Amino acid sequence: MNLLDMVKDQVTGSLGSQAAKFLGESESGVGKALDGIFPVLLGKMADTADDSNGLGKLFDMAKGQDASILDDIGGLFGGGAGNVAKLMNGGSGVLNLLLGNSTGGLIDKIAGFSGLKGSAASSLIKMAAPFLMSMVGRHIKNKALDAVGFGKFLGEQRGNIQSSMPQGLLSSLGAGFLGKGASAVSGLASDGMDAGKKIVGGATDAAGKVVGGAADAGKKLVGGVGNVAGSAANMAGDVGGAAVKTGGSILRWLIPLLILLGVAGWFGIGPGLGGAADAAKGAVEKTADMAGDAAKGAADMAGDAAKGAADMAGDAAGAAGDAMKGAAGAIGGMFGKIDEVAKGALDKIKFTAGSAGSEMMKFIDGGFKGDGRFTFKNLTFATGSANIDGATAVEVDNMAAILKAYPGVKVNVEGYTDNTGNADANVQLSQARANAVKARLMAKGINAARVNTKGFGAANPVADNGTAEGRAQNRRIEMVIMK
Repeated sequence: MNLLDMVKDQVTGSLGSQAAKFLGESESGVGKALDGIFPVLLGKMADTADDSNGLGKLFDMAKGQDASILDDIGGLFGGGAGNVAKLMNGGSGVLNLLLGNSTGGLIDKIAGFSGLKGSAASSLIKMAAPFLMSMVGRHIKNKALDAVGFGKFLGEQRGNIQSSMPQGLLSSLGAGFLGKGASAVSGLASDGMDAGKKIVGGATDAAGKVVGGAADAGKKLVGGVGNVAGSAANMAGDVGGAAVKTGGSILRWLIPLLILLGVAGWFGIGPGLGGAADAAKGAVEKTADMAGDAAKGAADMAGDAAKGAADMAGDAAGAAGDAMKGAAGAIGGMFGKIDEVAKGALDKIKFTAGSAGSEMMKFIDGGFKGDGRFTFKNLTFATGSANIDGATAVEVDNMAAILKAYPGVKVNVEGYTDNTGNADANVQLSQARANAVKARLMAKGINAARVNTKGFGAANPVADNGTAEGRAQNRRIEMVIMK
């Protein structure tokens, strides 16, 4: 049984159509995302099932899943945002079991792969997870599987998972999404590198010994018949050494050696020198052939080892990249919980370019890259007070709309002043202004526990306090996502 084929036949098309309308995204983009989401989630199910504790939790969740959602996807979405919100809440539980803090990282990858906005990819994966779990739960009931049989079934799906994964997505997910398999591959690669080093080293030593021995034989053979033959033997030794070092310069030495031997034979130097010369020549040729073969073999193995090292370096770089994105993934997890009603209202807001709300939405849609710090650009206070100028309060209201749509996010509100006036008074003023922003957020429905405040006075300036423009930039309120 190929579970992913069943999901594609029974779920993907209808879910893609309904989700695209709900999210305001193209059906093709949503369909592409689902083609990646389902294999990834099933792969994580198989990884989770490798652990007995994880298998038990997964088995219980699948058995308890409401499989009736598979029968009327259109009706579920037609029932309104409340039904979809309930579906997504269930999906959050599935993702927490399968992915934990890696959810945000997967959302980023799916968004990049499919072209969806980060917020849409986040919502879509929460919609998809319950459908996959329901399909698994239905199979458990239909086949009366126990936990052991369920684990075996998931193990049998690995080949289908690999063949169904869209080209390019698996490599982009990185080692963090490959489970135990990644560690095994890494271990084999490391062992292979060590073995490669030993082979290359041994081959090089062997080549040196062969060449050296042949060269010594040539020297002894030629040494007793005259200085010319002795020079030939020395040249043979040089040939052997050069072959080990370069594997490609033998002819450069061999040709003049043969000429020298020929000249010696021409002048008849020493009795039996012709035979010695022939023997020396044979030794040189034998040495050159053996050295060339050994050097070539060593070079080939060195090349293979170098390629293995390069491949491992690439894998290590990918893993390092995943580690660097760990913080973004953790923040992404905070945005995983969505109030769909508030999200619908948020989507209707037109943010002023460069405003704190505009920058925060870019942060969300861009996969949570950056430090999660946003400066209110259009928020002002009456001089020397914490009273928000009425017309500028809309920027705080817009941030409240974002926080309402993502109820899992907590923030710090930080107040700053320029360096004019009394330092202690500036700290008090900055604290009062941060508190005023918190009060405005609370008035818009944000729970006080989600907002901390801190006044820093003239600390951490972002511009030169020596100019009026710089002082204006330093008088600011910043909102920072708690990590």
